[in-house]
Amino acid sequence: MPTALLRQVASTFDRAIVSEAGRRPDVDLAREQHDRYAQALTGAGYDIDVIADDDAHPDCVFIEDTAIIIGSTAIITRPGASERRGEVGPVADVLETRFPLAPIEAPGTLDGGDVMVLDRTVFVGRSKRTNDSGIAQLAEVVGSEGLTVTAVPVQEVLHLKSAVLPVADAAVVVTPGTVDESLLSDLRILHESQHERHRFSALKLGSGDVLVTANAPETARMIADLGIAVIPIDVSEIQAADGGLTCMSILIEN
Repeated sequence: MPTALLRQVASTFDRAIVSEAGRRPDVDLAREQHDRYAQALTGAGYDIDVIADDDAHPDCVFIEDTAIIIGSTAIITRPGASERRGEVGPVADVLETRFPLAPIEAPGTLDGGDVMVLDRTVFVGRSKRTNDSGIAQLAEVVGSEGLTVTAVPVQEVLHLKSAVLPVADAAVVVTPGTVDESLLSDLRILHESQHERHRFSALKLGSGDVLVTANAPETARMIADLGIAVIPIDVSEIQAADGGLTCMSILIEN
């Protein structure tokens, strides 16, 4: 049975790192939305494994950034924000019971939100959180799994998957102006609605269905027009902390 590894929302979540000054997320509402997210994954056939929150790490709900499952290996990241590196240990402890671990070492930095695996290619965002050393270390690990790495510089956004969201095996939704789309040339590219810029997020499930953010209905309709079943979900408080639908889980499909 596939598993979704989640981490609970900390009571300090209203102090999460944000890229721009703005409203702080409502912790209680964020917890309600996180519960509904877990329920949606349960409804999609995932067994839910939840790691306790840690008030010393307000961003700990964003578990995606701490580890990446590539084939038979769990790559344990070294987050680009130094204050987040304490989030990694509890996740590594859980994954170590299922996978051999491959840690990213200093001076490399790598956030899971910058890593997107499609077929035999691993697209990696070169961002404020992921550097060349981290990308090179990742490439060495995935090479042993028979995959290749394509580095994709990002701008205007925190992570690659803040702006490039897989919605099918070879189709992504891109926020225009955030990446060089020629680096995604083997993929079908759809563009986020201009009216919903930076509001769309998506999580492709093993079933082929896609969770989508409820506040981007125009873009969601574009996905549905491809014959993909979309499941809207409200994660407004997660988005207030620069998060999206991929950020809150590590999906283990087998």
